[in-house]
Amino acid sequence: MNRFFSRRIKKAKKNSSGIQIYHHRLFPWEDLIDVLYPLFYADYQYEDLIALINAANHIFCAYDENEGCVGCALLKDSSIRGLYVSLFGVRQSSQHRGVGTQLLEKIIRWARRTYYRFISLHVHVLNYKAIGLYEKVGFRKEDYLTNFYYQSSKSKPDAFQMILYLR
Repeated sequence: MNRFFSRRIKKAKKNSSGIQIYHHRLFPWEDLIDVLYPLFYADYQYEDLIALINAANHIFCAYDENEGCVGCALLKDSSIRGLYVSLFGVRQSSQHRGVGTQLLEKIIRWARRTYYRFISLHVHVLNYKAIGLYEKVGFRKEDYLTNFYYQSSKSKPDAFQMILYLR
């Protein structure tokens, strides 16, 4: 009896962050735009952001019980049972609270359960916070791509291709 009780307490503590993550729900456009546009307005025009949302095969969103939508991930199916993260972001006011980690871990668990072989993404070489987050959950730098973000306003438009093998 004590062992069962202690497991229930641990499970309750684990979910006590107030963050719930959902996949393939009909998310209100405002939630997606409110999170992603402030993070990526310098890189994507509004219409381009809408096109990325429309092109996503899978959308994951993190909701805080007090703040609403605080993080989003747009994913596309790629060849040979892979996933590509086309856009990933956590509202600036919710960063450094574990939301990005929780969101990525949920995506990884789901991808493993649905038999995807890998998840890949591109990240700007100077985006140290994002690179650290991706490496924390298991992604590794696969390739250095010069001039990847040539259409952006970034002074150094290079990127890393990062990949997480699931099998």
